Amino acid sequence: MSPAMQPGSRVDAIWAQVPGIGALLSSIGDALAMSPGWRACMQVPQWNGDWRNGLDQDSRLHLLQVLARARDFNIPLQLWRPGEDTTHYRCTGWWDPLHRAHGCYLIDVTVQEAERQQHETLNGWIRQLFEQLPVQLAYFTPPPEARCLFANSRYARAMGHDENSILGRSVVELLTPDELDHLREAGRNHAQEGKDLSFLHSRRRPEGDEVLEVSLAADRWPDGRLRGTFVLMTDVTERHRAEMALRTSRERLSRFLEASAEGVIFHRDGTITDANPAACRLSGHSHAELVGRTVASMTPRRHRDRSRVAIGSGADAYFESEIHHANGEAIPVELIGRTMEIKGERLRMTVIRDIRDRRQAQARIHTLIEDLRSQKDRAEAADRAKSVFLAAASHDLRQPIHALGLFLTALRAMAQAPSIPHAELAQICRRMQASLDGLGQLLNMLLDVSRLDANAVQVELAPHPLAQLFIELDQEFADLAHEKGLHLHVASSSAWGRTDATVLRRILSNLMSNAIRYTQRGRVLLGVRSRGDRVEIQVWDQGIGIAPGQLEAIFEEFYQIDPARTRRNESHGLGLGLSIVKRSARLIGAPLRVHSAPGQGSMFSITVPRATAPSEQARPARAEDLATTAALAPGARRVLVIDDEEQVLMGMQQLLQVWGHQVWCANSADEAVVLAIAHAHEIDLLLSDYRLGGNMTAVQAIAAVHACLPAPVPTYILTGDTSPQRIQEASELGFPLLHKPVDPNALRVVLER
Repeated sequence: MSPAMQPGSRVDAIWAQVPGIGALLSSIGDALAMSPGWRACMQVPQWNGDWRNGLDQDSRLHLLQVLARARDFNIPLQLWRPGEDTTHYRCTGWWDPLHRAHGCYLIDVTVQEAERQQHETLNGWIRQLFEQLPVQLAYFTPPPEARCLFANSRYARAMGHDENSILGRSVVELLTPDELDHLREAGRNHAQEGKDLSFLHSRRRPEGDEVLEVSLAADRWPDGRLRGTFVLMTDVTERHRAEMALRTSRERLSRFLEASAEGVIFHRDGTITDANPAACRLSGHSHAELVGRTVASMTPRRHRDRSRVAIGSGADAYFESEIHHANGEAIPVELIGRTMEIKGERLRMTVIRDIRDRRQAQARIHTLIEDLRSQKDRAEAADRAKSVFLAAASHDLRQPIHALGLFLTALRAMAQAPSIPHAELAQICRRMQASLDGLGQLLNMLLDVSRLDANAVQVELAPHPLAQLFIELDQEFADLAHEKGLHLHVASSSAWGRTDATVLRRILSNLMSNAIRYTQRGRVLLGVRSRGDRVEIQVWDQGIGIAPGQLEAIFEEFYQIDPARTRRNESHGLGLGLSIVKRSARLIGAPLRVHSAPGQGSMFSITVPRATAPSEQARPARAEDLATTAALAPGARRVLVIDDEEQVLMGMQQLLQVWGHQVWCANSADEAVVLAIAHAHEIDLLLSDYRLGGNMTAVQAIAAVHACLPAPVPTYILTGDTSPQRIQEASELGFPLLHKPVDPNALRVVLER
């Protein structure tokens, strides 16, 4: 440190006068001098005096990269504080050649970042909404620029662009000169006054002329100024062609009348003298029935006074109303009054425009917007639920880890003793195994939720014997029931069910675990009842029971029946088991029922279709069989294992070598490539962790190793990531997944294949 940089030096005095959050940072992020704002902001006890401990991993790496270069920078940073949301900053740095360090200034942009994310989410939903509408839709800035700010794919393609290349294009760039003249003529009032209007427009196409109904809707600021224009174009080519044919066949109507898509009626002093076919269709009356009626009689009573005024005046008039169809239906319409002369006779003409489609489209848009808001509320609720989940998971995951630490300390102490009683050693091993089992159950539950959230559960419905499933469940829960002094009775059954055996076993395992957890004395029963062409699998217990008001709530995530009513030394879980059961049952289409009475016990059941046993059905392999087979397998495998965690790598190497296999271990993709080249003709199995440090993933490492081998080898990906997004990404790679902690029996099966 130069004299100028010593504490109390001139640079410290300068930075002490700097307002806001600023500091002079070394190439590794040390604060050499700081402003009072920086000192106050970065004094967080959990950071242990180092502000870099508050940075997330990406921010830390990014900061170190730019600090290593002698140049100015402007980057985003994220800082966490216990009990608070992540704070987003914009970090501006300038190179100080005198002190060989960067002067940095932080500006809190958390609010702007939240608004940006919300804006991006809302824009995504709006774009998805407008992409579903069967119309060409765009939004333009006000004249004279009139540039496109948004367009759905239909509109963009019609203009010869895509959704991105059309953005920023002006109307002059998008339309032909003839189309511009047409738009100026038709949209004169809209351009000058911002009035909404609709008009027909013909466009030449190689396959024939296309007729569009163009609607321009003004978007205004609160003060009335024009903010932009919505353009809605509907292909009405077929309708227009029908009108052209109608105009030819109806000689007694004028050319304009026959071509009109809207209903048109002529009247004198409010009495109808003529009507076009469109008016007849809208009203449900024939031409003869309409002539002689009053125009006001076609509208509802609440609109008749206004209708008479508009009809009686000589001025042009426009208003929305309804007309009564002959079948009693009220049809929403636009009524447009005009004055015209026919053969020297002055008549009033009323155009009747059916706006049902417009109203329905507006209703659909409103419904979709409400659904968007509902989706946003559900997303926020899910985010809050995940916070609750993390709090619960943190506690329950720490318990078995804490217990393992105590048992490990006891083992170290016993190892220093002159003699180790075998009984005590065996007891500690059993307790460590119990802690590991509890930790595994919690991790499996997290994995189940993540797999369901990621839609990564593949369901295969096929006939399966319930007897084998019952044997496995009996073996799984017999010891647990015996430890609590409960009588576990699993009824034998010869029934077969058409279902996914893995999903059904997970459902029943959750139900059995809950039954034993909430039963202090008595028995737990697993059995089957015949229900015609279906079978109902029931789990009975004599536990604490469930109040009627809780029967629906127990299937919600994180809901727990009063944990105080279970034994103090017994975990009450995360409140996810029955939520997983409900979602899994829905996944295989199996109805779920529950009956319970407080203090008397509960019955949970799931119903699956009955299946006929195949004539020859191989006996499903049990876990004990798999273990024995693997232990007796004569052929050893030659395995390349890739994992950046040294402890995991050593554990995998020792386990596979104990089982008699040859193992090569690599802690990076580069090391794996070197081993693959050296043993290209020996390696016959590849196991790779999904995350390998930095930005490297399994798919890159696997591709590099496969390129060095003379032939493809079986490949498996190991992952301990429980986030739905990561599970979905890993499953899309096309390689089988093994989830950490890996079940030894599952690993044996992989080695046998």
